[in-house]
Amino acid sequence: MEKGISRRNFLTGAALAGAAAASLGIAGCSPAASTSTEGGSDAASAESGQSTQYSWEVKPEPITDIANTVDTDILVIGAGLAGCACACSAAENGGKVTVVEKTSSWNGRGGGFGAINSRYMDELDIKVDKVNAKQHWIAQCASRINEDLLVKFMNNSEEASNWLLDKCEAIGGSAMVGAFYSHDDVYAEQPGYHMLIIPEDAGLTSTGFAGAELCYNDAVAAGAEFVFDSPAVQLVQDDSGKVTGCICETADGYVQYNAAKGVVLCTGDISGDIEMCKAYAPICVEYGQPRSQYTPMGVNTGDGHKMGMWAGAQLQDLPLPTMMHPQAFCWFHGPFLFVNDNGERFMCEDTWVQGKSLAINRQPNGQAWSIFDANLKTDLVNGLPYGGGMFWDSFRPYGSDLELAPEYFETQIPTYIEAGNAYECDTLEELAESIGCDPATLQATVDRYNELCEKGEDTDYYKKPVFLTPVKEGPFYALKVGPAILSITGGLKVNIDFQCLNADGEPIEGLYALGNCMGDITAVDYPINVAGNSHGRCITYGYLLGRDLAQA
Repeated sequence: MEKGISRRNFLTGAALAGAAAASLGIAGCSPAASTSTEGGSDAASAESGQSTQYSWEVKPEPITDIANTVDTDILVIGAGLAGCACACSAAENGGKVTVVEKTSSWNGRGGGFGAINSRYMDELDIKVDKVNAKQHWIAQCASRINEDLLVKFMNNSEEASNWLLDKCEAIGGSAMVGAFYSHDDVYAEQPGYHMLIIPEDAGLTSTGFAGAELCYNDAVAAGAEFVFDSPAVQLVQDDSGKVTGCICETADGYVQYNAAKGVVLCTGDISGDIEMCKAYAPICVEYGQPRSQYTPMGVNTGDGHKMGMWAGAQLQDLPLPTMMHPQAFCWFHGPFLFVNDNGERFMCEDTWVQGKSLAINRQPNGQAWSIFDANLKTDLVNGLPYGGGMFWDSFRPYGSDLELAPEYFETQIPTYIEAGNAYECDTLEELAESIGCDPATLQATVDRYNELCEKGEDTDYYKKPVFLTPVKEGPFYALKVGPAILSITGGLKVNIDFQCLNADGEPIEGLYALGNCMGDITAVDYPINVAGNSHGRCITYGYLLGRDLAQA
């Protein structure tokens, strides 16, 4: 059976990606296709007479110089949160598990995880409006997701979340459920963001969210084997197309891992490969990608996407969704007046984080300024019951006093000023000079904004009246706001069992995808209405797939 790439099938949307890139004026910047790839050549493409645009369109020749072979039942490629959760769940259910990872350690990032429910939420009597959560998720993804996958997350999130919380409590930790979510009716968000609190004497090394480390430690304790500094480079298929293993490149040569029950791609996103970003998520390239805050920086280069496509797996519809948050400079900016580098207002500021990022991305230098005055504390507290969410609120515990938000940011603004990302001035003229715009332009912008505030109706951009707070009383503040790419959350099409799908929509036996290598659970934009859902899905889906493969 021919297992080469069909350009028509493999690049379902590569033409779309090229058209999208061209429409943004970047098509000419994309590198020409490589004449060869590691471990292979472009012979298959040349024989078919098909041209290539991107280096990964050429499927490598099969690697045959194998130095060593390892047999296992479940092979997980990637030791991030999804990979560690899957390996841990599989090992705890009696599976023989091997994890291969290109870096020298497991990898964790972020501040917490999102859950639809948990025992901590039960104790606080927090209820998620599942109908609202589901419909807003679908709408923010332009109705392009697999609803069955979303329902599977919603129905299993509580069990998987409590599983992780058990691990946290076993080392003396606990969790805080955050109050920092939007109460807006249009951009409705749900409670359920959990931040793990780990005691200093627990022995963990995580500086942020400890979920990956907790799963890694318990996976090792349950018998899972982790092999680091071992990048996967090529999947192994039999004559029927079934994926039976993977080949990794090591210092001692190529090692082939044979997996009796399945290979799980958990290799993260594509944000470390600028060429793939240009092809599949061009909107993030100019400003979001250079300000990437994904760690380890540059490691996630779409390895699983490429290997999966070489094996016949299909990408979800393009462009891939970006997780862009306006946190490249200052983390706080609230719903206040936004101006660009020219001192001009350009948007309705009470929108969600992705909306802010995309609007700012289109401005000169891909940045903006949040402008407010001495009434910061009152204005913020008055607005939080109606809006809020990330970058309006501090990391407050659920049920805490609203006053904690401005008190926290009053301590943070001086650090922004010290870093050169914010200014405090006695007059608007001085503020304009500080941010580098024409004082007359900024004054006119503020005068117009104050006029709308007095009228109680924003006929320029239709911000809600409760967020129309005038800028009149000094000192005046300008905080720099810019989008940063956290992740590109799209990937390979999968079915409800996380099996990768071929061009005919049929599962590729033996091949699975999780995390940001998996597609069709987000689309177009990352849905923030369930904050932390990217980590929440890694935990839930990893927990489910690991258990199911072990018990198969």
